[in-house]
Amino acid sequence: MLPISYALRNLWRRRARSLVTWLGLAATTLLVIAMTAFAHGLERATAESARDDVVVFVGIASELDLVRSVIPRGKAEAAAASAPGVIERDGVRAASVELHVATRSGERIGLMRGVTPAAHLVHPQVVVVEGREPRAPYELLIGALAGARMGLGPQECAVGRTIQLERREWKIVGRFAAPGTVFEAEFWARLEDLMFATKREDVSCVALRASEPAQLGALRVFAARRLDLEITAFSERELLQELERGLAPIVALARWMALLSLVAGAFACSNTMFAAVLARTKELGTLRALGYAPWALVLALLQEALLLALLGGAAGCLLALALPPIALRYPMGALQLEFTPEVRGIGLAAALGAGALGGLLPALRSVRVRLVDALGGRT
Repeated sequence: MLPISYALRNLWRRRARSLVTWLGLAATTLLVIAMTAFAHGLERATAESARDDVVVFVGIASELDLVRSVIPRGKAEAAAASAPGVIERDGVRAASVELHVATRSGERIGLMRGVTPAAHLVHPQVVVVEGREPRAPYELLIGALAGARMGLGPQECAVGRTIQLERREWKIVGRFAAPGTVFEAEFWARLEDLMFATKREDVSCVALRASEPAQLGALRVFAARRLDLEITAFSERELLQELERGLAPIVALARWMALLSLVAGAFACSNTMFAAVLARTKELGTLRALGYAPWALVLALLQEALLLALLGGAAGCLLALALPPIALRYPMGALQLEFTPEVRGIGLAAALGAGALGGLLPALRSVRVRLVDALGGRT
């Protein structure tokens, strides 16, 4: 078996070509990391937004679309006040009457949510991190990624600034975070303000936080029996499964792009190793004549490819760590790429996979050449 120093020396001998391949593998790793982080972020957005103890009443004809759901406000408030099994905190029921409105700023579409104070009991993931909640007319609480979804810069979304939505000026009085959820890409306003701005007399839904997940059955029965309210009940997880199905093609596309990046990296590595084998045909033939087994030569060439891939993968991982926070839009929201250790590990594994695939064929080809031809430098 040849020592690993042999592989290191050969990489240094071909340092110009090795450098180009190293850069290509680093770029491959970075792209795989980015695409994987994007796919994981989309999956996390639906998984972490849904709570098993949250039930949503929607209009009986709306199916699973909250924006199209319509419930008269009086009936929604009656349902919020009389639904069984809802938790209370300091005398306030965790039953939030809400209005969901698709809003527009230029060519960008966002989501406004009109809420009551009970919304924070129902959605504890939402935490105000700057400023305060809306108290006066046309005040706005903005999600950490709402600006990114609408194509607005950080300064435009700063607390104290105003923003025009639904043909009105809204003052941003606070910012909230809800990491990894769909809420972070929303604008929250007082329910009555959003109803007045949109000239709506109805609401979209009633979100309730049950005392335990088992209350879902009782709340379904309540909605079915109260025919006068014209509502139906879904768990929050059921509602978000529809969003998950809508995001599935985007997740699949991100994974395909990561796979294509892996293939491109394998081709780059293979090109380098084929050139190395062709340039060293006589040298490899001499090693075979000296008694080194074919598998030892294959292993030595694979070591070269894997060392190059490891260096490129490490560089790609370091580049990912050095990048500033990146917020990306998708059709139903926005997310921030998180380069977790798991995601970086996938990127490094992809680089090593590209190295192994790219190095194996040239290595096998090197030992299939007849010894006489190899010693003569013929391929």
